[in-house]
Amino acid sequence: MPTRRRHQVDDLFDTAEAVPDLSARARGMRRYRAARRAVFASVILAPLNVLGLILMFSIVLNGVETTGPGTAQVEATQTGRTQAERSLEQWLAADESVFAGAEITSWDGTSHVEAVEATAQDIGYQLMTHDFTLRTADGVYYRAAVRTAYSPSKGVKVLSTPTVTPLPPSAVADWEPTEPTEGWETTGDSASTTDAITSWAQALATSPNELKLATRDEDPAHVYSTLTGVDVTSVSIIQAVSPVSDDGEMDSSTVVATVSVELTDADAEESTGEASTTVQYDVLVRGADTAAPYVTAWGATGSGTGLSDYENAASLDGDVDDPTTDTSAASDGGGETAEPAPTTEGQE
Repeated sequence: MPTRRRHQVDDLFDTAEAVPDLSARARGMRRYRAARRAVFASVILAPLNVLGLILMFSIVLNGVETTGPGTAQVEATQTGRTQAERSLEQWLAADESVFAGAEITSWDGTSHVEAVEATAQDIGYQLMTHDFTLRTADGVYYRAAVRTAYSPSKGVKVLSTPTVTPLPPSAVADWEPTEPTEGWETTGDSASTTDAITSWAQALATSPNELKLATRDEDPAHVYSTLTGVDVTSVSIIQAVSPVSDDGEMDSSTVVATVSVELTDADAEESTGEASTTVQYDVLVRGADTAAPYVTAWGATGSGTGLSDYENAASLDGDVDDPTTDTSAASDGGGETAEPAPTTEGQE
């Protein structure tokens, strides 16, 4: 009987010590695709890398400090201010100066700032004009300008003598700007509200304890400071407003009033006559819809709608003062400060 011969390829696979992996081709294709993506990405990123290198070399060649443009600008402005102000002072104090006796009242910043790029022959630097306000001995105000140059490696150099120009005119007489009163409406000032504000003003120039009583502040740790050496001769209400809710309902129990207080010298002799000074405050009044309203806070004109109850008090319970401080001193303005009440803690 004839026998069937086995296929030679089958014999090779049966007898081979190592048979090729059919998945090797698939792995090769994956590596090929990854390499192709890498080449494509390098073609795209290469121009960007070149631009980055050009920018870096440009910064280095122009001598810009590594602290960044913001820091360099601040340092240049402050250093230039010192040099410009000294130059202006020396110019004002020069012999036979027509501005003799004038003084610098303020530094108003810089203007006309210009950057000069570095060249092969010179370094880069920055030009700027420092602006000042002058007040002459006659009380006339002028604007003074000093031109300077600044370089991190060279410092500051004043380029010219000062330029003096008159100040622009003030606001026209017929302009009457007003404080914004959104959420507030004008209200009338009752006799009881006027009396409460007058009592507060009198206490403000009398004693800290009376001022605390006038505000009805019941916190034992709160103390107040007062004006000294003056008397209150009159109080008038310039404007009064009350808060209005979103539905248009006015809260008549709260009033913010702008008041004018006339002060005189408490130590002036009657024979010499009394010189008076008028000051203005914004005051916060609570209980304005009752027969006994009272002032709880006060501040500068324009601050009224942001006042909060008893914000003028100083606390002696450690919440505001340093914990190591157990006594209060007179205010920097020379006013009187109430002494804290003696404690009985630990006493039998």
